[in-house]
Amino acid sequence: MNDALVSLLTGLGDDELVLGHRHSEWTGYAPHIEEDVAFSSIAQDEIGHAAAYYSLVAEVTGGNADALALGRPADDYRHALLCERPNGDWAFTLARHWLYDHADALRLETLEESSHEGIAALARKIRREERYHLIHADTWIKRVAHGPAEGRSKLIDAMARAWPEARGLFEPFDGEEEAVYEGLLATPSAKLATRWIKHTAETLDELGLPTEIHGRADESAEFVASSSGDLIEDTTRGAVEETGAPDGFGGRRGRHSDDFTELWDVMTGQYRAHPGATW
Repeated sequence: MNDALVSLLTGLGDDELVLGHRHSEWTGYAPHIEEDVAFSSIAQDEIGHAAAYYSLVAEVTGGNADALALGRPADDYRHALLCERPNGDWAFTLARHWLYDHADALRLETLEESSHEGIAALARKIRREERYHLIHADTWIKRVAHGPAEGRSKLIDAMARAWPEARGLFEPFDGEEEAVYEGLLATPSAKLATRWIKHTAETLDELGLPTEIHGRADESAEFVASSSGDLIEDTTRGAVEETGAPDGFGGRRGRHSDDFTELWDVMTGQYRAHPGATW
């Protein structure tokens, strides 16, 4: 059970750490001072959540949470690919923010039902904080969707770019079958993905944001619902395209883009320069 537990917690922590770092890059550069403060606060929350996940891993393994966060080589990180993508413009950042936080809300809901008391308690705590992230994301998406044509057009393009890779947030973790069997993860990632796909596609449709999402939602839901263990294993050995896996998969297996190579270098630079430093 320990391997499945460590894999689950590490993947969750890596998502939060990497996305938190990307959010922190808006500090001093957001469109206006209120968002400068808001995104800095959200980034701080995400990185704090990552620290909490890593602390649970350290309790299980007897390791060090700081070393887990910042002392690994780049291909040992297990975050979804979407988290590592550069911020781009404000529209892409908002699209990713909205898609991620709706995915995270579903994950936290099922983690509250975990058989592991530490995970369940942490999920309840994080969910209270993440509620405000979700309100922030929903408010912005509605504001831009109902706003001037230029911003609306940029958001439509951004959603079309971000949504396919966001499916990778539900790529199964290593050892997920065991995690589900042991009750660590009450609901498999594929079932969560189906709910998320339906919710995001329907909400964007209600907002009048026509994107490629609507044409691919049914196909994506069918894929995640029927994903086999053999296919998931195949993605660890060959190119994603060769297995028929959707865009955005691979991150849970340590397969990342050049975007992360650059981010990892910056993110871990201080720790590598001062080994053993406290985060």
